[in-house]
Amino acid sequence: MALEGTTVRVQAFRCRDYGFKGWRAHIPSRRGIPTPAVSEGRVFVGGGFGSHDIYALDAAEGRLLWHLRTSDDGPTATTVVGTRVVFNTESCTLYTVAGESGQIVWQRWLGDPLLAQPAIGDGKVFAVYPHRGEHFLAAFELETGSESWKLHVSHDAITAVVYAEGAVFFSTFDGRVWCVDPATGSLQWEEKRQATSAPWVAAGKVYVAQKNPGASSGANPQRARAADGEGAWPRERTARVSRRSGSPEYRYREKEAMYLRGKRRLPEMDSYQKYDAGVGFSSPPPSAKLRSAEALIGEHLVSRAQRFQGSRPVVVDGVLYQVTGDELEATDAEKGHTLWKWRCEHRSVAERALTPPAVANGRVWVGTWEGRIVSFEAATGEVRWSVDVGAPVHWQPAIAGGSVFAGLEDGSLVSFRTGDPSDDGWPMWGGGPGHNGLS
Repeated sequence: MALEGTTVRVQAFRCRDYGFKGWRAHIPSRRGIPTPAVSEGRVFVGGGFGSHDIYALDAAEGRLLWHLRTSDDGPTATTVVGTRVVFNTESCTLYTVAGESGQIVWQRWLGDPLLAQPAIGDGKVFAVYPHRGEHFLAAFELETGSESWKLHVSHDAITAVVYAEGAVFFSTFDGRVWCVDPATGSLQWEEKRQATSAPWVAAGKVYVAQKNPGASSGANPQRARAADGEGAWPRERTARVSRRSGSPEYRYREKEAMYLRGKRRLPEMDSYQKYDAGVGFSSPPPSAKLRSAEALIGEHLVSRAQRFQGSRPVVVDGVLYQVTGDELEATDAEKGHTLWKWRCEHRSVAERALTPPAVANGRVWVGTWEGRIVSFEAATGEVRWSVDVGAPVHWQPAIAGGSVFAGLEDGSLVSFRTGDPSDDGWPMWGGGPGHNGLS
């Protein structure tokens, strides 16, 4: 750990439309920056795929507090509980570091590549990793790193492991959803659901985005051909299953999901191929099993799989908030009827227009590929404000202490103060250390 040789350039700014004051930190790696974690006046953020860097910045001003150079590249989004900052690196190590100093508390080599964020709950860290052609979910003691148990699973986790309602949940890149006892590692249930996101758990129910590979009569063939040539559009929806058994209970409205198709024509794809090659993957390693991922979510590169968040739903106070394609929708979680929806103007149908939503204190926030952070009243869908941050927002924003924090695709981290202390309650990806809100 050292500050020497590390330059994080910070610029203060004021939003023209709303007068919000903020700062922008330019991270040296110049890669897409994942969701930061905010805790006790500090912001913890990784340098993006291919970097070896974790930074702690002052939350109020963006000033660099410490920098950790990791032995392996590709830090995931950070997860924080108390004074402990936890993250994986793509190649190939699970880290726990001290938030106040950046000193490594422990590190553990797991396997290559690591595609998902770990979760923290009940004094343990839960992570999925590859080993000799197989995958395992394991629990490690937060303070010591000692292994408590491990369980054989079919594939790496999509985006993040989830700890909620006294259990561990996750979806895998072969479309399965899993529920595991966190104390013993015993499998509670596992179901094939064509899952395309990490699950969300609320009031004894599990919600997960789900792919339907069939075509829809409502698809626009001309639009499909223009974006990706001939062929059927996949469809995507949120499904509700039983927390106890994993059995299906309800399927919400389907929507077109061009972004789940493989071999999409994206102008950014050459850059991601270079990212993979830059860390030694001229082709995906067999351990990643990315053929399954490509069939499910259309992604065949390690860098793209690690940044994949899907249409991860959030359920708060009986309302399901979901982003599918270019539309944010609030739905009555019990009855399934739409409460409100908002569509984002987006030029490409082959890339996601919106981040997964952050929801807290009666507000909803999303980032857009067009470079905006948008805030809504959760009850009505009324837009509170829409701030241009100057670069595409791929990762879900964090909301803490009356400020918004977002990693951008130009390699910068941006924060601005909204002047409203109720803009709070979502300080990291998924809203908390278990990635299932702060509860």
